[in-house]
Amino acid sequence: MPEEDVMGYAAAIRWNHSLLALCMVVQLLVGELMDVPGAGEEASALGWLGVAWAHGAEGGMVKESWMFELHEALGLVVVALLLIRVLLAMTDLPGANWRHLVPWVFAAGRAQLAREIGSQMEGWKQGRLAPPEEGESVARSVHGLMLLSALLVGAAGVLLFFGWNEHGRQSEWIEMVGEFHEAMVGVLEFLLALHVLAVILHQRQGHDIVSRIKPGG
Repeated sequence: MPEEDVMGYAAAIRWNHSLLALCMVVQLLVGELMDVPGAGEEASALGWLGVAWAHGAEGGMVKESWMFELHEALGLVVVALLLIRVLLAMTDLPGANWRHLVPWVFAAGRAQLAREIGSQMEGWKQGRLAPPEEGESVARSVHGLMLLSALLVGAAGVLLFFGWNEHGRQSEWIEMVGEFHEAMVGVLEFLLALHVLAVILHQRQGHDIVSRIKPGG
């Protein structure tokens, strides 16, 4: 019998969720602050940060820095955790059903999603969220979209890991992958911000959803 908490999430999912959250937040922060080797000075991640800020170069071609190496290592860890999450979704562990992450794929899920959105829209406009048990499809949809976005970011990141030229110009397809990677990071950051905001609102309204997913809760 798998280890399970009272709200229906297995311990493996709780730990995976927490580790993913921690690694992804650090990864996104490092990604915003680092410079990219193999790019010109104009490629400094935040634009207003000088190239020398991260790696000590005085100009010209950006060289590999410890932040970029950390970004690569964390990226591989995140990809591994995402693959584990996908595998967990295929098991019969409590709370692991993959169908719950993509309710919009199925007619019944779309109908439930439409009902929840219709009944909760007015509350959202006023910053009020329904209790978790009344908004499961919406919450699961956001989780599913975050997982899908993270998988796309990770897949593009793996291609960049093996295809990025740190010592010169990039090929056209690598530049396209890089642009896609950057765009999906923006989507993921938006979804994460939305998720964090929802958690804060739920907690302030006494729903205590954090205890549902934190390890050992």
